[in-house]
Amino acid sequence: MATSIDVVDLKGKKAGSIELPDSLFDVQTNIPLIHQVVVAQLAAARQGTHKTKGRSEVTATAKKMYAQKGTGQARHGARSAPLFVGGAKAMGPVSHSHEFDLPKKVKALGLKHALSSKAKAGSLVVLDEAKSKDIKTAALAKQFGKLGVAKALVVDGEFDKNFQFSA
Repeated sequence: MATSIDVVDLKGKKAGSIELPDSLFDVQTNIPLIHQVVVAQLAAARQGTHKTKGRSEVTATAKKMYAQKGTGQARHGARSAPLFVGGAKAMGPVSHSHEFDLPKKVKALGLKHALSSKAKAGSLVVLDEAKSKDIKTAALAKQFGKLGVAKALVVDGEFDKNFQFSA
């Protein structure tokens, strides 16, 4: 039994209905799977350019500060040691990628579960056409507000240029 959903225009008027295939939209929601896919996407979006200078990168001499014995001071080596002002950061952040791979089938299954969950909750909106008169983001946001859509993911093959620039 296929699920039916209303098709609306940007003014909020019903423009028909569409049957959603059970293979995509009648799936038991798996929250841990959706979480895993979202965490992977957020990790891939992280910049990972954080970095502090290590002991070998600080601009300081490598010469021993003073003699090992006879000064009455503590034993020290170079001024680039972390305990000195202007010295290195001990075990500071290093730039690296936070991205990790998920199998293609897991990503596809996560999307299927998320779409199914949205369809069951009634928060899936299907537009008959995505066209806009002007390139005005505020006007499009107002139209989405009338539809009851605060955040939108617009998915389609081709867009009207005005709608694309407005969105």
